[in-house]
Amino acid sequence: MKPAFHTHTSLWDFSLARYRQPGVETLCLALQDNHGANVNILLWLDWLEQEGLRLTDTRLRLAQAYIAPWHTEIVEPLRRMRQHIKRHYGTRNASIEASRDAIKVAELKAEQAVQTRLESLAVTWLNASERTLVPPGANLAIYARLLDLPEEQEHELLRQFSVKP
Repeated sequence: MKPAFHTHTSLWDFSLARYRQPGVETLCLALQDNHGANVNILLWLDWLEQEGLRLTDTRLRLAQAYIAPWHTEIVEPLRRMRQHIKRHYGTRNASIEASRDAIKVAELKAEQAVQTRLESLAVTWLNASERTLVPPGANLAIYARLLDLPEEQEHELLRQFSVKP
């Protein structure tokens, strides 16, 4: 009997649902801020497990290179700008907060573009390979090693993402 896969769920929809789960946002942002993790990659790796694609180090590095220009040139500057406004101008002034909210909308759209690229890349691999049941956390463990996460943080990542949406 072939395993069932969730091909009807886009990466973006999966990510929105996953990110809303208790503790996921906090963990993702901590890994981003403290270890340089890319939240879109974290969510994509988890989605790939649902889709039945076990990633290799090579494919992970290829995906990172594929999204790097957009992430570096667009997503990160928008994030820094939004964070800078909050740190230096606060959140009490309505017009400043409206500007920050507009930047946040642009940042989310830019993040969605990253995920569209990641999903497109994954679809080519999914169409070219046999889908399989991927052990929970297998893809995330590859990324944890690449990030050189301390063991306790790797365990927290795998524990947090073991609860499926």
